[in-house]
Amino acid sequence: MGASTLVGIAMAAVIAGLLVSLVRQRRAHRAALAHAERMGHVLLTMSRANRMVLRIDDEHALFTEACQICVDAGDAALAAVYLREGDFAHRFACAGPAREVLRNVPDPLDLRLPEVQGTYTARVLHDGRSAVSNNYVLDSQAGRWREEAVAHGIRAIAWIPIRRSGEVAGTLMLCARQPDFFDAELMGRLEELGADLSFALDSIDSRRARDAAIREIEASRDRFQRLFDAAPVPMAIVSVEDRRIVEANAALCQRYGRTREAVVGTTTASHAYGVIPEDRDVFYRVLGTEGRVTDMVVRLRDLTGAIHPAVLNAEPIDYQGQRCCLIISLELQRVPGHGHQPGVQPGAQPAADCGDPSTTAP
Repeated sequence: MGASTLVGIAMAAVIAGLLVSLVRQRRAHRAALAHAERMGHVLLTMSRANRMVLRIDDEHALFTEACQICVDAGDAALAAVYLREGDFAHRFACAGPAREVLRNVPDPLDLRLPEVQGTYTARVLHDGRSAVSNNYVLDSQAGRWREEAVAHGIRAIAWIPIRRSGEVAGTLMLCARQPDFFDAELMGRLEELGADLSFALDSIDSRRARDAAIREIEASRDRFQRLFDAAPVPMAIVSVEDRRIVEANAALCQRYGRTREAVVGTTTASHAYGVIPEDRDVFYRVLGTEGRVTDMVVRLRDLTGAIHPAVLNAEPIDYQGQRCCLIISLELQRVPGHGHQPGVQPGAQPAADCGDPSTTAP
């Protein structure tokens, strides 16, 4: 073989090597561009999902939008969320051509059936671990509905668990039209999305529990207020800290001929009528020591200066964020003359005063 032939062969080999290198570089460049584009879509998905988590208060709206975000951003050709309820998995939300692709897939899935228990969906709901099938066409672990998915162009599927109060509550299923679509980096991002959706569910539950508690508190307060206002015996709510009257019912105002507006906001000791000072001091000592007052006989001075015996009871309550006492006053027989000390009832405490007969409160 001549020298020129050898040179020609060598040149051809060099050129072929360069061509192969260029092809590989172009492929790597296209792959890098595709990866960058895909990760850009993922970041867009995460950004939109984070904003969604903060503003949505309904599970169906949450998962419907999550599925739509994944499809719109290009992370999936089809997205669906299955939520578990006992032995069944309900297709709760979806986006993309799900109705057509999943037309023959039962809804709900009966997780007790052997043919369902072996599916990725059932395994993720049971184990709480993400799963991926990057070549669904040849996947021997695919369920009995693989042919329908493949016929509609599905080549890769990922399942991301969704938790509620720490327990697996559902799974986000994402379907792609390219094999090997769900690489490790993408799966990591999608698991972050699953964590965001889990956080959103817990937030929805917390807001609902808070709202229910507020409604119950408001209902209880309304019931208490109606009973308080309609009580036939004088009652008052007094702040423990400064002994100001926070509320006074109609019976109390009627006893002393005062309007509610004239009573509420005043201190128990600011009126000439009411529990006399000596008894008031005893009342407050007992209240400070025992935290409540039970069946204490006290002397009340009315608007004319006449003194009447009465029995006081005081119970601690929290009212409108204040530490208060609910005072109930039951008037006994009239005492003839001023300053007469009424007899203490059997088992009752010494006499005391709330500072104001219209409030008999601490």
